[in-house]
Amino acid sequence: MKGSKGKNFLIVGVGNPFRGDDSVGILVARFLKRCFGERVKIIGVGFSLDELIQTWGNYDLVILIDAVKSKESPGKIYRLKFGVDEISARLEFFSTHSIGLIEHIEIAKALGKLPRELIIYGIVGKDFDIGGAISREARASCKEVIKQILSELGG
Repeated sequence: MKGSKGKNFLIVGVGNPFRGDDSVGILVARFLKRCFGERVKIIGVGFSLDELIQTWGNYDLVILIDAVKSKESPGKIYRLKFGVDEISARLEFFSTHSIGLIEHIEIAKALGKLPRELIIYGIVGKDFDIGGAISREARASCKEVIKQILSELGG
């Protein structure tokens, strides 16, 4: 993998596969698992990042994929490098719990548990209803995020 000699990676798909566009992180993670096999650690997180923040500091690079609520058009992709890019207050990472993605990152930072590099891909969703299907826009953006991650990691 491009520039990956001796580095360990973690890809985390965040979301709920039963809430329409909230499934984007899980779907991307599942696809990447087929691409990378055992070369890259890939997990899906449906409900809580609590356990994850205890271990992701052991990785050189963590890539998180999650759905975003925003006034932007459905399907818009955000790629943010934590500590470099400003995470806009306009972005609301979708969460069915009181503590969301950004709060978990801040907790990990306070605990000194952040990975060396953290990249977040956010896909603007349209439908987050229970039992809802993924929108056409979000599905197309999943494919684009997969391409970007494969290119980034040289897969």
